[in-house]
Amino acid sequence: MKNLVLPLLFCFICQWTLAQKIDMDNAPRNPIGFKHKKEHFFLRGDIYASSGKIFDKKGNLVYNYGTRYYYNSNGRITGNNYDDKFEYDSRGNITKFQYKSGSTSNYTFNNKDLLVYEKTSYGDEKTYTYDSNDRVIKAVIKKKGKKDQERFFSYVKKGDSLVVDMSYIYANGRKGFKGKSYYLNGFLVKEEVSSGTYRYIVEVDDKRNKIDFYDADRADAKHFETFNRYYSDINKPQKIEYGYHKLTSSSKKGGAVYINGKRATDIAISKGVKPNEKVVYDGLTQTYYAVKNIIPENHTIDTRIPVTNVLMKGQPYMNYVHDGKFINYVHGYNRVKSRDFSFLGPHMIDYRVDKSLGRTYIIYNYKNIKDQKLKRMELLSPDATSIFYIRELDKENFFIVDKGKHIDYKNARFEYLDNGDPVIFVNEKPTYVLLGFRMAKNNEVLKGKHYSGELDNNQTTSTNTDTTTTTTNDSSGYNCVKGDCKEGWGRVKIGEIVTDATFKNGAIEGVAYITYPEDSYFHGQYKNNRRHGIGYYQWSSGNSYVGGWKDGKQHGLGYTMNKENKIITAGLYENGKLIQEAGVNYKSGKKTGNCTGDCVDGFGKYNYSNGDVYLGFFKGGKRFGVGTYLWKNKSVYTGAYTADGKRNGYGMYTYVDRSVFKGMFVNDRIDGLGVMKYNSSGNVVQGVFNNKGSKVKDY
Repeated sequence: MKNLVLPLLFCFICQWTLAQKIDMDNAPRNPIGFKHKKEHFFLRGDIYASSGKIFDKKGNLVYNYGTRYYYNSNGRITGNNYDDKFEYDSRGNITKFQYKSGSTSNYTFNNKDLLVYEKTSYGDEKTYTYDSNDRVIKAVIKKKGKKDQERFFSYVKKGDSLVVDMSYIYANGRKGFKGKSYYLNGFLVKEEVSSGTYRYIVEVDDKRNKIDFYDADRADAKHFETFNRYYSDINKPQKIEYGYHKLTSSSKKGGAVYINGKRATDIAISKGVKPNEKVVYDGLTQTYYAVKNIIPENHTIDTRIPVTNVLMKGQPYMNYVHDGKFINYVHGYNRVKSRDFSFLGPHMIDYRVDKSLGRTYIIYNYKNIKDQKLKRMELLSPDATSIFYIRELDKENFFIVDKGKHIDYKNARFEYLDNGDPVIFVNEKPTYVLLGFRMAKNNEVLKGKHYSGELDNNQTTSTNTDTTTTTTNDSSGYNCVKGDCKEGWGRVKIGEIVTDATFKNGAIEGVAYITYPEDSYFHGQYKNNRRHGIGYYQWSSGNSYVGGWKDGKQHGLGYTMNKENKIITAGLYENGKLIQEAGVNYKSGKKTGNCTGDCVDGFGKYNYSNGDVYLGFFKGGKRFGVGTYLWKNKSVYTGAYTADGKRNGYGMYTYVDRSVFKGMFVNDRIDGLGVMKYNSSGNVVQGVFNNKGSKVKDY
């Protein structure tokens, strides 16, 4: 321990900052911007804690009496638990600090990383000038744009001491403060002012950091002690005790922790799970302790209780359970504004807002270790957006939590992006995207995100038609529950979504029949995991689309209907958008002979003399593109037509007995891949069919 005679430091009243240059020994009066490094507080060595402040091993301030700061790998603050904002210049100096309330402090630095200007949102401004030794020699202070005063500094060496001569002059010429401050090894040793000469004793530790301060000339001087802790103290013997200290605001006593007889203000104290129990957390050693039988009214200010019962070591987060109650501790505290937790499969998700900063924690496999008194809790995500999910592959389920709350997706539906990530629609609104879904392992916790237009490249939307569609049902890596999902006909099941399709090289190729929740479905042609060709899509609302697809998007001629089969739109689609409306005449009821609409080169309905009816597109007066043909005997075909007016391509044919074939047609006849459902027996047959409607081989 060393003693120095030090005068009381007169300081500027403002907030200060660093990548900036700090020279405590030779320039102790230099202004500092926003303080967030150990050097800003004139601390040396491998400091861990001092005066209620905690630093990481790089010297970054991480905790300061209730405010916790978070940094990136470059040592820049990414945020704090008050949601304050920080801006940096290219050299790493904080140039703007903004409170959540909106008030700001702005800082400007020169090319030597010295603060030359600062301004607050309240109108206070300070401009600084330096000498050739990078020491402040002048400060000009303005208030609300008007000059208030100037401060001047000059420096001389007297033996080992640095003497700083200071004088203040107000804008009206009136002289203000004048005095001299003597510094030794960066600390003030004497102060000469108009009221007299003052000396102060400062005791420092072997790292040259202050541990005590008091007036040298008063026998009854009040001591201002500082307990410093260092990372190099981790393995040193320490005696930890729980006790009390006198609260400055009253005569009452408050709980405190003492290490080797000194009060340690960096120690967290929280209530325990058991009655009259305190939990003590030492962040230096990352150790949780339990202290029993804490009844303050039975104790005096001098009571000291040994802290020896270790709960958990080497972890800053902990779950502590007793008698069905539990507390989740983060850095020793459970002080949060709001908190939500739920189970995600076997895991517990804990989302909490510390002041205004949301962070997510997890206890893996909680349900299987619920009887353990102590459980390891980990930080799952520092992001304010907290969306996570798991898949239960054995049950074909998945679950989502958003900021610690389960999502009710009983009325949800799902659509898939090109990479297999599902978009979750809640109440018909695209809300979440589950990332990495296709390769998710059983009960693996993975991130989701809020939907942000990912379907824009995979959908078509026509005004008021409810035509949002998926582009793909990528089978690669999915759970094949039946058949051959590599080179044949197979079934893939994901949650409640069932896909029966033909596969080639592990991708859907040929035809696909997909059933979604809430009576939504698709059937039609596929190519390399994309809807490609003619297809029929129906939403859970009952609206539907019949028409062309390309690379997963509506492309070519097509039309949409509501659940009463009333035409909503009809026309030409390109890259998922309706670019040319062709159904205006039909929807307006324009009639020409047996035609309603345009039965020459457009969209219309034609009533044949034999009682048959066709609704769809025409070209050169013939059926073309896509449409629906209703025979007088009530059999129905919906699907592709070529320029000769014949059924060629994918379509759906309903027989008189209500049996249904969905598949390929050639020259007006069933011919190729498809699925036949027989109404009388209920049997479903899939494979390759001949032009008589009989299955001739499996695929």
